[in-house]
Amino acid sequence: MMFKTDHSLATYQILHSYGFTYHTAAKRMKLVRWIPPLVDFCLNVDGASKGNPGFCGGGGCIRDKRGTILLAFANFYGVGNNIIAETRALWDGLRLTYFLGVCLSEIYSDSSTLVHSIQKGKCSNWHIQRWWRPSRDLLQGNATILSHVFRETNQVADWVANHSISSICNEVFWGFNRLPYACKGPLLVDRSGLLNIRLI
Repeated sequence: MMFKTDHSLATYQILHSYGFTYHTAAKRMKLVRWIPPLVDFCLNVDGASKGNPGFCGGGGCIRDKRGTILLAFANFYGVGNNIIAETRALWDGLRLTYFLGVCLSEIYSDSSTLVHSIQKGKCSNWHIQRWWRPSRDLLQGNATILSHVFRETNQVADWVANHSISSICNEVFWGFNRLPYACKGPLLVDRSGLLNIRLI
C-alpha cells in the first residue's frame, strides 16, 4: 500500500499484522512564484468555504506587469461549497474587468476543477451553471488565457476571499493602501519576485 502522508507506528503495525507492506511517498520541494503578465493586466481569483458547505465568499485582484494592484474585490456569497465560491469569484472578476474596460491577458485560479472544466467546455456541477456558462462565454470571446496556479502563488486572492467571509459583506479596494492588512504582505512578496516553497 502507498500512503501520501506518514501515519502512526501503531497504524503500520496493524497493517503489517494483516500482511500488508506499506510505503510513504517521498515529498519533493518545488519553488514557485507569482508570474506577472507580459502585457496589460492579470486577474487572480479565489473562492473560500468554511465548512464546505458553509459560509463562502470569493475575491480577486487585478494587477499590472509590475505587480502594482489596480483593485481587489471581496464578495460574500452566503452558504455554499468551494466550487460555487470559485466559480462565482471568477464570474465576479470577469464582470468587474469588463465593466471597468480593463484589458486582461492572463487569469489565474488555484481551482484545477474550475480551470479544466472551462478549458474542456464541460461544466462539472449543475449548481454552478448560472455563473460557469457566462464566464466561459466571456472567455471564449477574448484572447485571455485562464491558467491553473498553485495556491502559494494565489495568496492575495486567497486572503481577500477569506476577508469576505469574516466581514460578511461585498467590498472593492482601490489600490494598495485600501487593502485589508493581511493582504499587503502576500502582495509585497509577489511584487518582489520571492519564491515560495511547495511540497508535492
